[in-house]
Amino acid sequence: MKLIAADYDGTLNYCGKVTQEDLEAIEKWQAEGNLFVIDTGRSLESIRIEAEKNSLKPAYYITNNGGMVFDSQNNEMFSSYLDNDLAHEVMAMALKLEGAVSFVANDGIWRHRIIVDENKQDHRYTILPDMTLEELISLNRYAQIVISMDDMEKAAHLAAKINSRYGNELAAFANRWVVDIVRSGVSKANGLDFLVRHLGLSFEDVWTLGDADNDLPMIEYGIHGACIETGLEEVRAKAKFICRGIADLIRIIHETK
Repeated sequence: MKLIAADYDGTLNYCGKVTQEDLEAIEKWQAEGNLFVIDTGRSLESIRIEAEKNSLKPAYYITNNGGMVFDSQNNEMFSSYLDNDLAHEVMAMALKLEGAVSFVANDGIWRHRIIVDENKQDHRYTILPDMTLEELISLNRYAQIVISMDDMEKAAHLAAKINSRYGNELAAFANRWVVDIVRSGVSKANGLDFLVRHLGLSFEDVWTLGDADNDLPMIEYGIHGACIETGLEEVRAKAKFICRGIADLIRIIHETK
């Protein structure tokens, strides 16, 4: 039994949808007794909507950039939460950031969005706020905070700034226009490692596929890291394999001795 852990945005969904070729390849891969896992920065709520829309049936979901792991029945297997005081500090910072459009606090399953500047275009989020800032602050349960910026360079700069200032407590990953912020030590590789150990798999049986900076820990995990050909240049440079999509990766796996 082998396992593929794939990012969603920009990877499984790299052209506005999951292609029919990739869907058929995943279905065949699973029918052969292998595991298909989505490893994403999204919340469980968000990625379940996308999976159902595209008829994807992963065996497991690794969400919040590795901070949460769920089985196919939504049962929580692993969780990691931010320190509440630090989370509140990050939210306060987001409200004053030049270039910030909105931020989303993720309670482990659900997303809660606060709009910072309604005059700026949000390249990632369209969900409407479902609670006030005061209600969000009193929630005190945050698996991830995502700050949406109006420019990708600003997002990269912000991630570097957060890692420099809070490196012992927080980990920030630039993901195109947004910055994903989780507890230090958490990454897509961290969540995947929990699952690999839980299942008793070896590195030889694990393959990963991503496209962006927040996928690098996953791509560098083990020995079979792949990047989609439309991924960022710096991510492609770290990958062992470059492929057109997951169907192409499955072909590579079958051809690899």
